[in-house]
Amino acid sequence: MGLGGASRARAVWLGLLLVLALMVALTATNRESVLQAIGDFLVVRDPLGPADAAIAIAGNGARARGAASLMQQGYVQWLIVSGGPYGGGLNSADTLLRDAMGMGIPRDRILVDRQATATIENSTGTADLMQQHGLRSAILVTSDYHMRRSILIFRREFRRRGLDVRAHPAQETFFDAKRWWTRDFERRLVVGEYLKLVAFVLGWPQRLAVNR
Repeated sequence: MGLGGASRARAVWLGLLLVLALMVALTATNRESVLQAIGDFLVVRDPLGPADAAIAIAGNGARARGAASLMQQGYVQWLIVSGGPYGGGLNSADTLLRDAMGMGIPRDRILVDRQATATIENSTGTADLMQQHGLRSAILVTSDYHMRRSILIFRREFRRRGLDVRAHPAQETFFDAKRWWTRDFERRLVVGEYLKLVAFVLGWPQRLAVNR
């Protein structure tokens, strides 16, 4: 996409986000339906079908369990886990690895990216692994509230390399897209995701736009 096309796409996304914000601010009736739509917009789910690999990115155990389940159901032949270092010499990729193996996934069917500390690094690290192992298609598994931004980031990177990726969100027990505004933690999650979406669409500083 040329510069003009990229600018138009960013303007469209920004317009959508502004419309959602205006609907919340101006709608006096049916407020609950508008708030539900804001939560639902974050959750992307593509039709489920066979792929070469399932990708679980760092965050929590639901992501690894969701990806492992896809392998157990026969949708994929490989599992890729992607994370990075954090306090105390630990690595979130190793936590994902243990979770997947705990569900019975053989170690020799799991590829590990241990260098990713932000979503854009998850996308580049997993794309590298796929190309190294001759894999062409993947199913991305991350938290439901995190999926809209994640699949945008992954598709941008994967398409650049001729790879395909689809979205299959893990179901979070603590997040309810239909009632997110009723609890402070979920309110902060949703507001944070929309701020990062705007930053990504506008090409603002990378870490703001793409961190977890």
